Amino acid sequence: MAFDVSALPAYTEQNAMELIVASVAEGQLPRYSQIQTGVKGPTTINILDTDVVFQTDGCARSADGTTTLTQRTITPGAVAIHEDLCMTDLAATYESVMLKQGLTNEKEEIPFAELYFNLKVKKIQESIAIADWQGDTLSGSAQLSQYDGLDKQILAAGTAVNGNPTGITVATGYTSATIISIFLGMAELMPTNIAGADDLKLYCAPAQFLLYQRAIADGNYFHYISEGQFYSMPLIGFPNIEVVSDPGMTTIGGGTTNNIYIMRASNVHIGVDLPEEESTDVRSWYDPNDRIYKVTIAFRRGLNVAFPDEIVRFALV
Repeated sequence: MAFDVSALPAYTEQNAMELIVASVAEGQLPRYSQIQTGVKGPTTINILDTDVVFQTDGCARSADGTTTLTQRTITPGAVAIHEDLCMTDLAATYESVMLKQGLTNEKEEIPFAELYFNLKVKKIQESIAIADWQGDTLSGSAQLSQYDGLDKQILAAGTAVNGNPTGITVATGYTSATIISIFLGMAELMPTNIAGADDLKLYCAPAQFLLYQRAIADGNYFHYISEGQFYSMPLIGFPNIEVVSDPGMTTIGGGTTNNIYIMRASNVHIGVDLPEEESTDVRSWYDPNDRIYKVTIAFRRGLNVAFPDEIVRFALV
């Protein structure tokens, strides 16, 4: 099969919905979170709460108790990716990729459209994962300024439990000798009303997850290890807490000073716009005037937590 880009528009048209869903509604955080569709602008998370006041039964009736409806807001960003593809430049690259596959006994040649969009979706997922945690509309960064991420919004709410009460410093950092005690200390600080929840997650970056795996091996806690646990595993002593490795939490630039969180997975609400017409925002076409294939992918996305006071946040000081 020769290098052929003529299938790009047809591939896009046939797979548009699948491509946009894979781009914005899949990944490590969305795997566990609540997905709210049809979010075109600021959208509220409605939170109903009520209390119960016992009284001595008798003939007299005295109303007591309070029911409240509060709201938190998902403010999505309208994100677009535009790319122009020069076929002359890409032809050699495509042929080299196919040659490499041939050398590794991969006989089947992958159509360019499939190869391109699979890689594009993967890169979008990686960028979204970072924005979900580290996004800041005031950052000035193209990748981070589209919508506010969880770290900024949880900190701004000011009600999360401080998971670092002893003040572990950046200079001390995370090590395999201390990571288990840090995780367990956070678990012990959980609000009692979520301690028995069945969807508790301890979100950390891959660097901290690898330290945790090393600490388990060093401590001979092998009964906590199951085959194939590359991205998550239970927390020692807290079987209802799953330690989850999320690449989006890695500090920009590759640092290891990222924050760590314990929260219910259902506390996170991700807002996306995925009606059928969203599929029209994945387009590719050939411009004969410039002799360039053009690709556009556009979507809306934002997120927030419903209960910031039910979160334990660990940050080095």
